[in-house]
Amino acid sequence: MANVLAAVRRLTASGFSEAQAEAVVETIADVQDDLATRSDLQAQSAEFRADMAAQTAEFRADMAAQTAEFRTDMEAQTAEFNSRMEAQTAEFNSRMEAQSAKFDSRMEAQSAKFDSRMEALRADMQKQMAEHRARMEALRSDMQEQMANLRLDMKEEMAALRSDMKEQAAEHRSEMQALELRLTIRIGAVVGATSLVTVGVLAALIALL
Repeated sequence: MANVLAAVRRLTASGFSEAQAEAVVETIADVQDDLATRSDLQAQSAEFRADMAAQTAEFRADMAAQTAEFRTDMEAQTAEFNSRMEAQTAEFNSRMEAQSAKFDSRMEAQSAKFDSRMEALRADMQKQMAEHRARMEALRSDMQEQMANLRLDMKEEMAALRSDMKEQAAEHRSEMQALELRLTIRIGAVVGATSLVTVGVLAALIALL
């Protein structure tokens, strides 16, 4: 009450009328009655904190339970997945081993067949090479024989040609001598008493012809 009167006095001293000052003070008092006190706020804050702590603990417990359940579920699924993968891997490895064995068997068979074909081809090539060498050797021998025969024929022909040339040269010289003799006789008959010097010169000219 003292606070109310003091407030009214201060307001009237500030220029408010007494009625105005009383109205303002009463209004403020009503508002203060409706407002929460500090102790009320502290109590409500403590209650709120306790409630939040309880909810947080419940939430954490719920999350821990869900996490544990999730981990258990994931571990079970992981174990199942690993088991399936191991089974599929074992099956795949078995199939691959079977395929690899089959492939190796086929490759060995094909390799053996290829080796056989290559050996036959090599033998055939060697046979053909031997036949070719024999033909080449026979051809070389035949060519050498033909060349020897040709050289012999050429020698004989050259000898016959030289002999023929010698015979023709001898016949030509004999004919020239006979011609010189006939010309000399004719010239002697025409010239008559021509000197022997003149006859010698004519004979020399005829010889040059």
